[in-house]
Amino acid sequence: MVVSIAPYCLSFSQQTCNSNYISKHIALSKYRRDIRRGCLRRPQILPSTLGDAVGLRVFVLSDLHTDYTENMEWVKCLPTVRYKNDVLIVAGDVAETYKNFIVTMSLLKDRFEHVLYVPGNHDLWCRHEGEIYACKDFKACKWSKELSNGDISLALYFDAMNEKNQSVIKEIQNTCNQIITFSHFVPRSYMLLIGFQFRQELCPEKRMLFYPKLPKIIGSDCLEFRIRSIHGVEGSPSACHVFGHTHFCWDSVLHGIRYVQAPLAYPRERKRRMNGGDKWLPFCIYSHGKFSDRLSPCYWSDYYSTNPRTPHNTQLAPWVARFYNQT
Repeated sequence: MVVSIAPYCLSFSQQTCNSNYISKHIALSKYRRDIRRGCLRRPQILPSTLGDAVGLRVFVLSDLHTDYTENMEWVKCLPTVRYKNDVLIVAGDVAETYKNFIVTMSLLKDRFEHVLYVPGNHDLWCRHEGEIYACKDFKACKWSKELSNGDISLALYFDAMNEKNQSVIKEIQNTCNQIITFSHFVPRSYMLLIGFQFRQELCPEKRMLFYPKLPKIIGSDCLEFRIRSIHGVEGSPSACHVFGHTHFCWDSVLHGIRYVQAPLAYPRERKRRMNGGDKWLPFCIYSHGKFSDRLSPCYWSDYYSTNPRTPHNTQLAPWVARFYNQT
């Protein structure tokens, strides 16, 4: 087996093996009773069946946020021997403080043979102990004057960093059948052919969210273009992209690419299982020459696998309406 490792890209030279993406769909209506009662606790995701397989294994994880004591303890409790020959992809947001970042990454490196990492927005803050910001993306990051939070210049700046790896990416495309790419921010997975614009399909619609502006600040069009320049415009059964940032567990195939998010998330979110709980993490995405079966149950991506998006519907979801009525 030939394993090629490059920034933001991991590939395997194995024969293509179609993944089984079929699972029992879960519709939102199944949870209406709990929603009416104010309980938004999702079902617990089951661990990957490949987690105990032999051979090269690749695990994925994002949004560790180990500035929370409970999350740091979770990392410390990871087995010290089980993953010694494995690869871990960390899709950003390890910690806000430099000390916790170093401790967390050291713990992960002690447990995995290879740790591949891309920074998240929280990692860029690297605030000092005791500093508190209301909206840290705009306060804790300092950019040069030609870059702005108010336009796409930052997205273009970071995307351009990938250009130096084009020769490596070409080699991987020519020699490998299975490719995993990863980012912290969220791709926009649906392209409108008129004007080549993308629509966000990897996040709940804003009427479902307590913070309705979330879809506007979680990703960019150029990220999706970059991913499809690697996997192909139409994708393939061997194309997989791992992301983070929103803390929603996610596993769906959209326009030929499998998109996966496996977040540890905040302790309060785990209690509601917004991230699917923590018993399934880290998630084994690849083992013994094949990709894993899709995550199941996976609340929001399951919902959208059977329910079309309704962008023209502005009626708030019951739990969101109740929240704003209270405030």
